[in-house]
Amino acid sequence: MKLIIIKDEQALSNTAAKMVMDHVNDSPSGLLVFPTGNTPLGMFDALVSNYKNGLVSFKNSSLLELDEYFGIEINSSLNLFAWLDRTFIQKVDFISENVYRFNSETLSPENEIRRIDKIIESKNGIDLLVLGLGPNGHLGFNEPESDPASPTRIVKLTPESLRSNSRYWPEEFSVPTSGFTLGMDSLLNAKKIILLVQGSSKADILFSTLSSEISASIPSTFLRTLDNCYLLADQDASSKLPAALIQKFTCT
Repeated sequence: MKLIIIKDEQALSNTAAKMVMDHVNDSPSGLLVFPTGNTPLGMFDALVSNYKNGLVSFKNSSLLELDEYFGIEINSSLNLFAWLDRTFIQKVDFISENVYRFNSETLSPENEIRRIDKIIESKNGIDLLVLGLGPNGHLGFNEPESDPASPTRIVKLTPESLRSNSRYWPEEFSVPTSGFTLGMDSLLNAKKIILLVQGSSKADILFSTLSSEISASIPSTFLRTLDNCYLLADQDASSKLPAALIQKFTCT
């Protein structure tokens, strides 16, 4: 893992967008996986701007959903794909046939999991993976106790994840308690990984990610074993990292 500390959220978003743009321009036909939530919004805005300026195109790329609530209507505006579609997909030039999502209302979860795994296999794995860092170290919906062999599956969401996700839901609705997620087995084998961490609320889990024993209790610690993982953190998120730890992981 290579740590890159960036002064603020805007600079982090611009740096992440530049890394994505460079990767897509070098490998235009790869399979991309992006997160949802507030963390990638600035990156998406920068990518949309770069696309409009003719600096990047996604027409030859494929996009696969990272995770999705289970048991929610597939056309609901509250599912994670709808959020990703509104904030990014519709604003650039992905071809619809190359955009893949979980069927959140499937009656056969086992078949749906097999379908998603076959997509990854047909694309020779994930080419570029962008992740946010969950408050308990989860990656996608790979909650604590997810080891590197954890497959694509349905998981029960932890109270920390439910609290984090509730900010995106109207008060009259309850956040679904389970969801599909791409497995750690697929995520950790991505050809390139960018982990985005911003804000003081992520300072404690970032410290744990970089200093705790590598174990399933904090899934994000497994990223430390990867040379192709770039951790972009702003100064607020990195505020609790001691100098020795920063030096250990800093990209040179």
